[in-house]
Amino acid sequence: MEKGLILFFIIALTLIIAQTGYSSTSSSLEIYVEGSPVENSFTGYARVKYAETPANYTLISIYIPFEGQLNIINITSSTGVLISNYQLENNTVSFLALNTSEITIYFIVENVFEEVGIGSYATFIDLTRYSDLSFNLTMNLVGTYNVEPSLNTRYSNGNTLITITQPGYYPVTLYINPETTTVTQPSNNQGRILILGAVTATLAILLVLLFLLRRKK
Repeated sequence: MEKGLILFFIIALTLIIAQTGYSSTSSSLEIYVEGSPVENSFTGYARVKYAETPANYTLISIYIPFEGQLNIINITSSTGVLISNYQLENNTVSFLALNTSEITIYFIVENVFEEVGIGSYATFIDLTRYSDLSFNLTMNLVGTYNVEPSLNTRYSNGNTLITITQPGYYPVTLYINPETTTVTQPSNNQGRILILGAVTATLAILLVLLFLLRRKK
């Protein structure tokens, strides 16, 4: 492991022609996560695509914009090569890439949201670093929530999907959307049964009263 890290830094320092971070050849960045704010655990990926395939070793740095504990599952390129040597610091993943037009980082991130009240959760999403890059961030949250501030939000199969495509610093608060209960009107048959039941009960009371009056006589 130590030898791999040493090699990583030697290559990064000696290859002067290497580009760093989101270079001018980067065309887009897609980030997708899914999970439950209640369980506070999410899986996802960050995929960067290049308009031009880097012909030389390129030092790539990709920031994952979620607070919480980040763990990298794996990093793959469009050629199917698994990138095993990387550095993770302050939610920024750095690694060397060569001859690939697309790189995907698969990750798990936990403790993204903080419970701020009964059925309400809050987090901060820092997208200020993407001002010079076309990007798309999608959060697929288990459950139906009202979202503040008003973002691009839609609902599908009981989940809440939030999409952000503009750079900025976003404080996001979720509120559980209470389920509404619809009061159903009784059907005609049910109404008739209720009426017959009421009439029967009334007749029974009258018969009892008549029986008691006759006994007194």
